[in-house]
Amino acid sequence: MSDGNGNVWKEDNYDGYGVFGGKDFYELLAEMNGKKTRAEGIDIAFGKEPFKSPNLTENEGRTFNWRGPEDCPDQGFFY
Repeated sequence: MSDGNGNVWKEDNYDGYGVFGGKDFYELLAEMNGKKTRAEGIDIAFGKEPFKSPNLTENEGRTFNWRGPEDCPDQGFFY
């Protein structure tokens, strides 16, 4: 998981709870948008306003375009 400032949180054993390298996805989302708490991050993610979002990638340093989270019927668990 990475933010827009070059910070990377690497997770080798993802357990499906949104924590990557010790950092919670929604907490980081909140921080990237000037907020502080996980609850605020969840509100941002499911609100109507545009926002900056962490990106999940398989390879460090990969080039990608920023975009918001996508709905997943399995809540992020592997199929």
